Amino acid sequence: MGRVVLDTSVIVKAILKPGRWLPKDVYEREVEAHRKSRLLIRLLREKRTEVLIPFVALVEVAGVLTRLASSSLAREVVESLKTSENYRIVYEEEIRDLAIEVALEAGLSGFDAYFIAAAKKYNAMLITDDEPMSMRAKHLGIGTILIREVSVEELKSKIDELN
Repeated sequence: MGRVVLDTSVIVKAILKPGRWLPKDVYEREVEAHRKSRLLIRLLREKRTEVLIPFVALVEVAGVLTRLASSSLAREVVESLKTSENYRIVYEEEIRDLAIEVALEAGLSGFDAYFIAAAKKYNAMLITDDEPMSMRAKHLGIGTILIREVSVEELKSKIDELN
């Protein structure tokens, strides 16, 4: 069975629809990312793919959803992620040394280093909609799926290949 690490960008985009105030081209791209992120979450559940989430993702999801929606939604989502049998939380002590190493090697931000370290340690595919993060992960030899760059059919195919 394959493993994936879900980035916060995918989790948040699966939950929130983009704002109509965005420029038309950005709005259309984000609507598509929302649609693919929701599909991805469903496919991972259906295929029983092992989904890893670094603990820092809970912190990031809490902050982003509070800022973009509400603290009550953020609390609900964080609790759901913590208690769901579909997700495994990767705690800092499991990857902290490796996170430092990948940050030093690729000049990553703190949060990005945790996601990439989890993918590296557990030989998992990183799924993100953060293009710089995806590029740095590829540079480190980590397999990635960049949501904005794959079609729905490619996304389905890549998830099928994992399992």
